Amino acid sequence: MKNGFKFGSHDAPIDLEGCLVQVEASKAWFTRRVLPLSIEQLRWRPDPRHWSIAECLDHLNITLRLWLPKVNLAAAIGRRQGRTFRGWLGYERSEIDALKQIEPPVTARASAPQDLVPAPAVDPDQLVDHFYEARERYAEAVRQSLGLDLPRILVVEPIAPLIRSLGGTLAFLAAHDRRHMWQSERVRNARRFPRAVLAGERDDKGF
Repeated sequence: MKNGFKFGSHDAPIDLEGCLVQVEASKAWFTRRVLPLSIEQLRWRPDPRHWSIAECLDHLNITLRLWLPKVNLAAAIGRRQGRTFRGWLGYERSEIDALKQIEPPVTARASAPQDLVPAPAVDPDQLVDHFYEARERYAEAVRQSLGLDLPRILVVEPIAPLIRSLGGTLAFLAAHDRRHMWQSERVRNARRFPRAVLAGERDDKGF
């Protein structure tokens, strides 16, 4: 698999081309499923323990803002050192298993680190601007990583204890989008979700 994830004879969930596909899927989902929502709908919480849609998306934006510089630094160092694609990309089994745990549907809740906790009152205008901008920067980071030795280039301050490689971190960020898009859809489909229908809002479900 070109520039992909491979462990033994098993392919990992995502390759870099898949990461770029996720960027476009995330932007399309945001345009279709989030932009039509009112501020009340964006900020509505199912209960005090669960985030609103706005908080889910702010958390995604914060995560990209904090980790993309680390990803870009790791890729730059790898290029400087000539650490390029070797043909067979071997990832640690523990990293592959950790990546699979990120994917929805979520079966086990996880607490976000304090520096990734969303703001209590998210500004909708900033949310929109940052969502598109962050994914463009992520896509550029993916493109800059093509051709590098993805499993053996390590990211300083790993995004998760078992996800330390450049390739694993990029895969995590794509899966992280899917995880919280899924969570946002669960909020939207909750029985008590404010049902005011805005012009242009669609009734279809899913991404």
